Amino acid sequence: MAELTLAAPSKLNLVLRVGPVAPDGYHPLQSLMIALSAPQDTVRVALDSRRRVDCPVAPGPQNLASSALDALEAQVGRALPVAVTITKRIPAQAGLGGGSSDAAAVLRATNVVHACGLADDELVQVAEQVGSDVPFFIRGGTQWAAGRGHQLRTAAPLPGLNVLVVDAGVHLSTPCVYAAFDRAPHEPLPAAAEASPRNDLWHAALSLRPRLGRVVRDLRAAGADQAVLCGSGGAVAGLFSAPERAQRAAAILGPSYRTWVAQPDTPETRAPPGG
Repeated sequence: MAELTLAAPSKLNLVLRVGPVAPDGYHPLQSLMIALSAPQDTVRVALDSRRRVDCPVAPGPQNLASSALDALEAQVGRALPVAVTITKRIPAQAGLGGGSSDAAAVLRATNVVHACGLADDELVQVAEQVGSDVPFFIRGGTQWAAGRGHQLRTAAPLPGLNVLVVDAGVHLSTPCVYAAFDRAPHEPLPAAAEASPRNDLWHAALSLRPRLGRVVRDLRAAGADQAVLCGSGGAVAGLFSAPERAQRAAAILGPSYRTWVAQPDTPETRAPPGG
């Protein structure tokens, strides 16, 4: 196969519990991560004589996809020249995992077009070298994540989950959010996280971007049952009991924000190879 085009889904941390920073500088996590049907990027990978990464947000070597290719080449022990074209729809610095999802799609597609023959478990091992969320996007679906986010355990699907992703143009740097989190007192991680929606980074993100409070209030006024910060922000997800309610809220909030109505995206519902 000379080329392959894949959808790169966004993700929602329906649960994100964060522990105190560890001696290695990382925060231990417990997170229920769900791949979403929207927004999604599109990643095209084609055989080429040299490596090229075309992305409007982070082109060339600075893109996480280039790091993914480095790791894959190290794993298989040979050069894997490809032309990568990333069409962005997932907003940057929104906590939706766009860069990690693109990198995972590049790993999956390059594995096919260069006939590397790696199984998913092997791709996950490669992904662990690239970024904390990249292994999740190799797996997809619904996963409990622990450690730095790379220790994955498949969770039961949530077919009744209806999400309205709201991008208010509030961009947040993940290191800045964690630094704000560290300035406030917080408890150690519980032995096991419950599946009730919660994000321990909410108050840190709100302290940096007070406008997030208005986004949550607007979601509630539009009928959301709950609202949860996406990752380290700044997108917010409204949770609804029915897709029709999410659609109505999108119509209400559409003039003020970019919105996407989404459901859980599973490996079974991914776009077919080349689609």
